[in-house]
Amino acid sequence: MTTGDSSRSANLKPASNGRDPALAIVLAAGKGTRMKSHLPKVLHQLHGRSLLQHVVERVRRVGVNDIVVVVGHQRRVVMAHMGDGVRYAVQGRQLGTAHAVMTARPYLSGFDGRVLVVYGDMPMINPDSMRRLIDLCQGGIKAAILTIILENPPDFGRVVRGPDGSIIRIVEVRDADPATLAIREINVGLYCFDSRALLAALDKLTNQNAQSEYYLTDVIELIAGAGGRIESIVAPTPEETLGVNSPEQLRFAESLHDLDYAESVYPLVDAAPAIVRRTPSGQGGPS
Repeated sequence: MTTGDSSRSANLKPASNGRDPALAIVLAAGKGTRMKSHLPKVLHQLHGRSLLQHVVERVRRVGVNDIVVVVGHQRRVVMAHMGDGVRYAVQGRQLGTAHAVMTARPYLSGFDGRVLVVYGDMPMINPDSMRRLIDLCQGGIKAAILTIILENPPDFGRVVRGPDGSIIRIVEVRDADPATLAIREINVGLYCFDSRALLAALDKLTNQNAQSEYYLTDVIELIAGAGGRIESIVAPTPEETLGVNSPEQLRFAESLHDLDYAESVYPLVDAAPAIVRRTPSGQGGPS
């Protein structure tokens, strides 16, 4: 898979913190049309800071300071807002989430470590979940993802497991048959990859799907097919999986007094649209 997009790259110095190196890619190129605002969605304010600032801060709390933000829609506004504390990759055309990650290739070439991929619209993601994914993704485990199990899951990708319990693919709702739709475990949209396995899979990726996009979820099947093991952790609370995509969801997030723990998770579980963020949205990152 090639993109034709350019990235603002520089010499990246991975921080090891006594562990194998890790860097983070934050997807923030989407238009955010459902917000019905001229402001880029990831710049909407929540508790005094932008959604994107919340995400970047939480990534740093994990000990990962090498952060690449993928920008696209109103990229100059987003870059001016975030300043020089992060690096940037530019997604000129928005052809899917894997396409967004591909624009960060200049930072990945020659990098041997783990790559955390997170959406810029997930302000309540738990740093502990990110740390656990990074720690899990080593040795023969080439990717680790955050999942959640719900009685009535929303339109997130379904997590398909093999006979040994390991993950073999993630199937987006628009491509799923009835049996797959019955699966209650869903992909949240937080990933950690072995960098070499990620790049090898991206090279083989196609857009042969219902949306004609490059799905990051398809990378999972390619890595599994190449012999890499895919594991997961289950989100301990639903609130950390919240993606803010609309004014209603932003108001709900604002009603939570503590971003690390929601006083009531019932609205998230009962009203599935509150956490719906369709990965195949036609945009590289939050839609």
